[in-house]
Amino acid sequence: MWLHPHSSAAIINGLDPEFHDRFLSDGTPNPSFLVDESQLSGVALQPAVLITPRHYVTAAHVGTAEVTFRGTDGMERTYQSISSQKLLTAIPGQPAVGSDVQLHTLSSDVDPSIVPVPIVVGELAALLGQTFFAFDAQRRAGRNVIDGLEIVQFDSGGSDTITIRFSYDTDTNGGTGGLGRDEIGMLGGDSGNAALIEIDGQIGLIGTHMGIDVPEGADAGAGDRYDNFSTLVGAYEDQLSSLVAAQGYSLRTLSITAVPEPTAVGFLLAVGATVGLGRRGRRLRNKR
Repeated sequence: MWLHPHSSAAIINGLDPEFHDRFLSDGTPNPSFLVDESQLSGVALQPAVLITPRHYVTAAHVGTAEVTFRGTDGMERTYQSISSQKLLTAIPGQPAVGSDVQLHTLSSDVDPSIVPVPIVVGELAALLGQTFFAFDAQRRAGRNVIDGLEIVQFDSGGSDTITIRFSYDTDTNGGTGGLGRDEIGMLGGDSGNAALIEIDGQIGLIGTHMGIDVPEGADAGAGDRYDNFSTLVGAYEDQLSSLVAAQGYSLRTLSITAVPEPTAVGFLLAVGATVGLGRRGRRLRNKR
């Protein structure tokens, strides 16, 4: 899993602060931002997303131990992680392995003005083809389309993780054109930031960014086409529920369902089976 070393934030095809910056220069919410800020109090200013009043998730290879949230009252509050645990990915015929999904426990509950983000669960294969929002290290966001559900691991081995895959496509890099000005690809420093989706007007958490796969000879920072991977936290719902329930908490969830055409049923079932079985997908280079 390779993260481009020469850039500190995502590449957005038609970057425009009016639409892609979460906050204005004075730190107040941007009224023209792509995502409804009133639903983002649980999205930390660091790479982390709150999922209960006392728990957040991030990328395990990032290790975010202190998080700041901007509550619905406009106040920023900072909290410390006192413990964390990697979630496990089941590999058929082998012991479960640690994933790149890390669950952190805070020293105390957050203020009520900070609302946990519901995790997207249900028929996860229905995410294929859906447009979602990707946040970067500079508190910006763009959009992309989910191309696949895959299990990937770092090139050093281990960290097998169920992910969504999406490509940085533009009219000039040989792609399909993507989503125009909003098309986003992740770069160095973006790991652990949020991948969110809107379902029936409600923002839900898909996962956090894991890394990218750049073809030989290509340059992600220069705008070449490449693939991105973000964790699919909903695939770990049972583990998360058990861990937070042991401390007296429960998850907020947001269900996604598929209403496929008859010809698509077999394809969706096949994708769902792949995710459920935890088969290994591609092996990717590992650099931050």
